[in-house]
Formats: sequence, structure tokens, C-alpha cells
Amino acid sequence: MSSGRPLRVDKRRVAMQQPVLRRRQKLTIGFLAVSFLIVISIFIIGYMVVFVMPHRELVVRVDGVEYTRGDLVELVRIRQKSSEFLGGTFDASNGIFESLQLMVENEILSQMAPSQGIFVSEEEIDEQISLIMRPEQDMAFGKSEEQILRETEERHLNYLNTIQIDEATHRSLVHKAILREKFRQQVGESVPLVAEQVHLFRLVMPQTGEMDIMGVKFEDATRDLTDPDRLQMAYIEIAREFSVDIPEKVRMGGDMGWIAKGVIPDYERDFFLLEPGELSDPVKNKDNMTQTFFFMISERQTARELSVDVREELKSKALQDWVNTERSNHDVYAIFNSDIYDWVFQQLRLSSKAPTPTPDPLQSILNSG
Repeated sequence: MSSGRPLRVDKRRVAMQQPVLRRRQKLTIGFLAVSFLIVISIFIIGYMVVFVMPHRELVVRVDGVEYTRGDLVELVRIRQKSSEFLGGTFDASNGIFESLQLMVENEILSQMAPSQGIFVSEEEIDEQISLIMRPEQDMAFGKSEEQILRETEERHLNYLNTIQIDEATHRSLVHKAILREKFRQQVGESVPLVAEQVHLFRLVMPQTGEMDIMGVKFEDATRDLTDPDRLQMAYIEIAREFSVDIPEKVRMGGDMGWIAKGVIPDYERDFFLLEPGELSDPVKNKDNMTQTFFFMISERQTARELSVDVREELKSKALQDWVNTERSNHDVYAIFNSDIYDWVFQQLRLSSKAPTPTPDPLQSILNSG
């Protein structure tokens, strides 16, 4: 039965328990601190694995000069943004791989330039930038040169801001583009002014098309014809009846123009040795396996002058052949697979408002760099 007096506190017992309580508090705080550090470490490691390490993974090395995934993403991103800035289109499916190839090729060209006597001055870079950023002729009409220069500079600054690159990076890309063009012109000196050419026609048919009927009509239409003009008219009529090519090409009767060797290398062996008036065997369309090509030529000339466009195209092919040959003289490492493609593609989508990465109308500049 309580007496109503306050309970006595055993001060000695309390004093003995305080160190134990303090140790428990320290252990609890220590455990919480360690747990917090573990969580932070997991977060940091995860961030490094997901966001940092992939950017630093090697994708290209040429004689000790290395480029990472991050470098590849940056190059493709610049080309993509440049395309959007200038109103062009970018095919991400091919653009990512092409950018990696350009890394290899442009590094080889950079290393080979001094031995080939090829250099790019700062003045040349200035001129190229001014040429690209200068207003179109119709927009510059009636304006003073001072005003045009001011608008050129404003557009250049707007470009750098929109693409989100600094001046040094842009000038480096332009430098590589000019260097590549100088190599193309030097190597392209081997391209002749005249070459053997054929006047080519193409007919496109679906796999389920009436190929036998087309063949019979072709033979009837071209029998005993040797005059190039009459052969062309016969081809045009057949193409307009049977071809499922693009409308403009069908309207022209499948006329591909005068073609020299090297212009259409993927199909050259299927048509270049045809005789005028001869229809080729069916050829699978490498870009659309549901379609079949038929080729025919109306005329052949052993020494026809190359058009400017064809000669420029052959110069580009000559440069590509030169780089491919030179590549064997360098220690080149390059890796590209579906994992890298998917990762780069995802990075592009994260950095763009566009739903898909869209190759570069700075084609003269950034398609080279």
C-alpha cells in the first residue's frame, strides 16, 4: 500500500547506466552513418556505371589517338543539331556508323596531311565559316556589305548557341572538313576527263510482277533496232508500262543518263558489259528485296567527256579508295555493335527535343568531320 511519499531514485544505478546508454547511442549513430554512406556509395557507383563509364569507353584508336563513346555522341549530336538548324534531315540509322567511320578516316587524314604537303590556315577556316553562314543571295539583295557581314556574324553566333558548341570545337570541325576536301582534290587529280560510258536505263518490278510478259514485249519492241534514239523510245515505253520506280523516274522512262565505271559500283557488273538493245538478267534490289531491277543500255561510248557532277563523284570515290588503302598502314582499332548503337541513339534522344535523331546539311563541313 502506497504511503504517498515520492519514490527514491537510485542515483548510483543511474550513473552506472549512462555510459551504456551513450555507447548504444554512438553505435546507433555509427550504424546510421555507415548505412547512409553505403546508400550514397551505391548511388555514386550506379551513376558512374550508367552515366560516366560508358562515355569514357574506347570506340576508336588510330596510332595512339583515342576517341570515346562520348566523343562519338558529341559528333553525331552536332551533326544532328546542325541539320535541324539548317532545315536538313539526318538518318540516324546510317549517321551513327558514318560518324564513327569519319572519326577513323579524318584522324588518318590529319596524321598524313604534313607528309602530303596539305595544310589548313586560320584564314581558310574563317573564309569557310563566312561562306556557310553568309545569307542566301536573295536575302542579301539590296544590302550593304557591312550589313551582310553583320548578319553573317549574328547567324554564326546563333548557330553556336543553338548547337551548343564553343568556337574552338566548331573551328576544329571546319578544319577537318577543309583538310578532307583538299585531300579529295589532290587524290582526285587521277580522275580522267574522259572515260568509257553507257547510256543506262532501269526498270523496277515487284517480285510478283509480270516479268515474262515484260520480257516478251521488250523483245518485240527492240527487235532489229540499232539506232540509239529508237532504242531509247522503246525502253521508255516498256518502263512506263511495267516499272514501279519512283514516279519521276517512271515519267523519264527509267533514264539514268550516261554512267561511267565506278558511279554505281554495286550494280556495275550487271549492266556495264551489256550490248545496246540487250536486257539484263533480273537483279535483286539490295535496298528492297521485294523488288527486281532490269537494266538496259541504248549506247556505249569508249571516250566520252565526264560531266562535272560525275567527275566530282569519282573524286570522292578515289579519296575513299585512297583512305581504305592507307588504313592498312596505321594501327587502327574501331568497335561498333548493337549495344553501342542503342546507347548512342538513346543519348541522342535525351539531348534532343526531336522524337528521333534527325545527317547534316553542313554536309560539306560536318559530314566530313
